[in-house]
Amino acid sequence: MEQRNRGIDLLRMTAMWMVVILHILNKGGVLAAAAPLSAGQGTARLLETAAYCAVNCYGLISGYVGVQRRFRYSGALALWLRVAFYTLGITAVFACLMPGSVNGDRVLRAFFPVLFRQYWYVTAYFGMCLFIPFFNLLLNRLSKGQLRLLALSIVLVFSVLPTLRQKDVFLTDNGYSVLWLSCLYLLGGVLRLCGRQTSRRPASRGAIYAGCVLATWLVRLAGDRLWMARTGHLCDKVLLTAYTSPTVLLAAVALVLCFAELNIGPRFGRFIESVSPLAFSVYLIHAHPLIWEHWLAGRFAFLADKPPILLASGVLGGAFAIYLVCSLADVLRAGLFRLFRVKAFSRWAEEAVSARLRPWLDKE
Repeated sequence: MEQRNRGIDLLRMTAMWMVVILHILNKGGVLAAAAPLSAGQGTARLLETAAYCAVNCYGLISGYVGVQRRFRYSGALALWLRVAFYTLGITAVFACLMPGSVNGDRVLRAFFPVLFRQYWYVTAYFGMCLFIPFFNLLLNRLSKGQLRLLALSIVLVFSVLPTLRQKDVFLTDNGYSVLWLSCLYLLGGVLRLCGRQTSRRPASRGAIYAGCVLATWLVRLAGDRLWMARTGHLCDKVLLTAYTSPTVLLAAVALVLCFAELNIGPRFGRFIESVSPLAFSVYLIHAHPLIWEHWLAGRFAFLADKPPILLASGVLGGAFAIYLVCSLADVLRAGLFRLFRVKAFSRWAEEAVSARLRPWLDKE
C-alpha cells in the first residue's frame, strides 16, 4: 500500500483554512466595508491574494495524488453521501430553529446538492471525476516530453491567454467550472509524473509562492489606484486575481511542491493523517447556503475599520476558529459513517453497478 504524503495532507488542511479566509473577507463583509485605498483595504487585499490559490491547490492535489492510484467511484459516492448529510442535516436544523428560513425549494436543493450547485466546487468535482480514469490513462501513457507539452498547452490556453485578453475566452468561468478543475487535475498529474521527488527544497518553493502573491497584490493595488484616479471607483477588471491567473496558478503549484517535499516527523504526521480527512467538511458546513446567508454574511465587517494588525489577526483567527469548530462537528459525522459502514456500502454499490455493466462494457 502506498504511503500517504503527510505534507500533502497538511496542505489540504492549510488550503481549507485559506478558503475560510477568502469567505470571511468576501461574504463576511471585510472587503466591502473597507474604505477604498485605505490601509485596511490594502491589508484585506493582501490576505485575499495570499489565500486565493487555495482552490487551485485542491484541484492540483487531486491529480497529484490520483494519477498513480486506481480511481474508485465508491469514493465519489461516499463524498456525495457526506455532502447530502450536511445539506439535509443543516437544512433540518434551520427548519426547526428558524421557522420560515426553509421552503420547498430549499428542501429540494438539499436533496440534490450536486444538480442544484449547492457548492460550486462539489458540482464541478463530480462533473470531473467521471473522467478521472481516462485522464489517468492518458497521463500514464504519455512520455515526459509529451506531459510537459500538455502542461504548457493547458497553461497557455486556459491561463495566460485569458489573462492577457482580460476576458473568459475559453469559458472556464474564471475557474468556477468542470473545465478548470479538469485542467488542474491534469496539471497535478504532470507535476507528480515529471517532478523530481528527491529534491528537498521547500524554502525555494515558498519563495516562489511569496513572489507570486506579492506580484498579484501589487498589480491589484496599482489597478485600483489608476481606476480611482480616472473614474472615481475601484478597478472592476479581474487583472491577476482569478483562479485562472498565471500567478495564482504558479502560487498553487509552488505550494503543492513545497508541502510535498516537507519532512514531517512521525508523531505530528500521525496527527495530520487522523485530522486531514475532516478538512473538506469545513467547506461543507460553513459554506452551506443557510449558514452562508444567515450567519456568515457581513459578520466580520467590523474588522474593516481596525488597524491592519488587528484586521489581519481577526481574519486569520476567525478563520482558524471556524475551521476548528467545523472539524470538531465533523468528528460526529465521521463516527456515524463508521457506525453505519458507509465506506463498505459505497464499495458494495460500486461493485454491484460494475457487475451489471461489465457484460455491456466487454462487448466488442
